[in-house]
Amino acid sequence: MITTDKFVFVHMHKTGGQSLGHIIESCIPGMRHIGYHYPYEMLPAEYSKLPVVGMVRNPWDWYISWYAFNTRQDVGNPLFFILSDGFQADYRSTIKNLVKLCSDDTTSRNYRRALIDILPDTLQNNVGVGLTKDSIRSMGSADCGYYSWQFQRMHGDLDNPALHIGRFENLQQDFLSIMHELDVNEADAMQARFDNTPRINASRHSHYSKYLDDELRELIAENDALIIDRYGYTFETEDSDEKPIEFPSIQIGYRNDGFHKMGGKERNFMLMKPDVDLTFIKRKLAKIPERAWHGSGREQTYEVHKQTQALLLIHDEDFRHYNPTYHDLYTEFRRELQPIFDFIADYFDHDGFIVRALFARLAGHGRIDTHTDGLYSLLKCNRIHVPIITNDQVVFTIGGEQKVLGEGEMWEINNATLHAVDNNSDQDRIHLIVDWVPNCTVRPEDRRPPRPTVKKQAASSIPSYNGRVVGRNQPCPCNSGKKFKHCHGAPR
Repeated sequence: MITTDKFVFVHMHKTGGQSLGHIIESCIPGMRHIGYHYPYEMLPAEYSKLPVVGMVRNPWDWYISWYAFNTRQDVGNPLFFILSDGFQADYRSTIKNLVKLCSDDTTSRNYRRALIDILPDTLQNNVGVGLTKDSIRSMGSADCGYYSWQFQRMHGDLDNPALHIGRFENLQQDFLSIMHELDVNEADAMQARFDNTPRINASRHSHYSKYLDDELRELIAENDALIIDRYGYTFETEDSDEKPIEFPSIQIGYRNDGFHKMGGKERNFMLMKPDVDLTFIKRKLAKIPERAWHGSGREQTYEVHKQTQALLLIHDEDFRHYNPTYHDLYTEFRRELQPIFDFIADYFDHDGFIVRALFARLAGHGRIDTHTDGLYSLLKCNRIHVPIITNDQVVFTIGGEQKVLGEGEMWEINNATLHAVDNNSDQDRIHLIVDWVPNCTVRPEDRRPPRPTVKKQAASSIPSYNGRVVGRNQPCPCNSGKKFKHCHGAPR
């Protein structure tokens, strides 16, 4: 937000605001920066009588530009991080999540909960996203798409006669026209500056119609009708046969190897097996002396794990992504763990290997604070949790979604996005944590040869149960206790 003697300029995200701000700063003496991406409600009272100037953009184009901008390596946007499920979701899913962020469905509420957990209380020293905890709390009452909500938030009452809105598509012409209308003396100097100033902070992408399928097109049309109708926008297509510019990979290390947590099937939690036999593991854990739990030093190394202790089974301090170290304790538990490890290897068709395994204990009434894992090997693995000792007062939160993981269940979780654990009981909670490394994420010389597999069936011949497609290694829905591939999913 910039103030001058003649007007207030509100910088709406991805509408040419940096370019306009640079021109205003260069041409108008005495201009004042109030704050970066500050909304109208933060305008100081002494400027409240001034006309307000802003720019609007075609909503379909705005969402594509927002996504393209946030794939740049020099941009760190918590909104983008959360809505992309920790860089696991593709651009269609991420944009869909943004369009619907104001809605009352469970997924949107979970995203807002996650944002409230990490956004600041104020916009002081804001350098980018321009959102606070309170702004997200108020979002749930909005009946519109994110862009429409943000546009109203930034500019205030859209029916205010003192509000002057130009179109991003005619940035120079519309802005200069508003300057002349407001009798800004420096309008001619601004025009000269326009002619010699390249567009700042522009996103690199093709025409927006190249990226939006019918579902996304209609979703934006429905949710952002307020802006579309008010400013007369329509969905336009480009006749060029050129392929759209591909968005860069947003995966860790900007290496697109095709890996996604949970195979891209779920956002935060995916049940792999509901009934792991823990009888023998529990017996042996009960005999472990207390001093052994403090040998890893995990609670001292990582602040978020200060209320946890660990027994390391397969682990390396440098978190290398190959040739894992097997600790002495693994040998002691090998027989008890083997059925679990065999199931995991079979689940992933032996295309990879286990790089880490440990027992993690969270103290009664303890908490693992909200955090995300940031090392390559932690993000390029399938993170698996098997609750060994737990209860219904232990709550796992991932991406704002909360779930109680039952004893003996096997879950893959998305540790790439924000996650936390609250143990609200008196009892210590113990989980077995296993990291499976897919071969596609490992250097060729460190890969493990996968087990030979039969040729995949055509989609039309995939077996199902009562019309429901079931994973070959999942329990058969008929409750026979057999794997689906050995029961109703067996070839006939």
